[in-house]
Amino acid sequence: MYLTVLFYVFIAVILIEIIYFCLVIYSFSNSSNHFKKSNAAISLVLYTKNKAEFLKKQLPIFLKQKHKNYEIVLINHASTDNSLEVMEKFQKKNPTLKIIDVKNNETFWASKKYALTLGIKAAKHEQLVLSSIDYEPQSTSWLQYMTGASIEKPLVIGFKKFNQPKRNFFYHFFDFMHIIKNYTLGKMGLHFNGDSANVSYTKTLFFSTNGFVHHMNIPFGETKLFNNEVAKKSNTTFCLHQDAEVAHAQKPSFKPWFREQTKNELTLRHCKIVPQLSNVLLFFFRLAFYTLGSILLIFGVQKIQFLTAILITVRFLVQYVSFGIVAKKLNALKLIIALPLFELWHLATQFIIFISSLKSKRLYWN
Repeated sequence: MYLTVLFYVFIAVILIEIIYFCLVIYSFSNSSNHFKKSNAAISLVLYTKNKAEFLKKQLPIFLKQKHKNYEIVLINHASTDNSLEVMEKFQKKNPTLKIIDVKNNETFWASKKYALTLGIKAAKHEQLVLSSIDYEPQSTSWLQYMTGASIEKPLVIGFKKFNQPKRNFFYHFFDFMHIIKNYTLGKMGLHFNGDSANVSYTKTLFFSTNGFVHHMNIPFGETKLFNNEVAKKSNTTFCLHQDAEVAHAQKPSFKPWFREQTKNELTLRHCKIVPQLSNVLLFFFRLAFYTLGSILLIFGVQKIQFLTAILITVRFLVQYVSFGIVAKKLNALKLIIALPLFELWHLATQFIIFISSLKSKRLYWN
């Protein structure tokens, strides 16, 4: 009797997951790749702290942007290395560079949000693009595409590139799922995420909502929490163009990567109830699919086992079509070859991150 009940619950789980996959197809089939390049005035705000070696390597890459009307606002956040000296050397050759040397103070000690606020205030142009010196644009047209998208709406959510050839496929898939979830929920108006490595908004939008004031006491998640406050379908767009991506300049090791994911989990708890609930439900239904499917295949009678196998096959077919559309658009078809294996790893990692976040104390930026 209980297996029959579980079977009907399994059917409901499958239907809900298929609806979600169809929403993914709809969202990415109408993704914002239509933006044209623009040279409208824009300020690039680059954050750095104790990254002197990155400055030497990465700043020339940012300076190679083809955009014809942009300034770079370099934020030196209380660095203890020679970052400021490196910045000043670049400034002598590039007068358009503006250096904001932020010192720690008692009220905003080691606060990245405070440092970013000072950089945003110092920017001379209305439209801003935010990034970090340990990331690099994936094309010389990055700023032009982000600027083009900003003409349509004042808040533009860009993406980090995840498919670097030398990176582990499991890392790739985690970021791949992150993009699918955030883009789909964002297009539905349920949750607007974003990352300080690649985001654009206007100074007017920033200061009209008091910037980071409402979550200044949280030492991380500046862009995610800001977007959670101000973003809505009427003022937000996404830029998925391959030439508008940025990528981490250094191959990540597991420990800092895991720490970053834990921060993301902690940040989510300060967001509105809808994104929190959406995140929980997406995890729950995937977990229920694998758990109930396994139970029914092992313990069910022959008829239930047969029907369960059919449902699992249908679910995976729809998922492969759905994720295949996204993977093709993002040039990442290799990620879906072993989809069930990657998805199980993703579920297990999410659960471990959640448990870790429950035990975590306040995390501060390095």
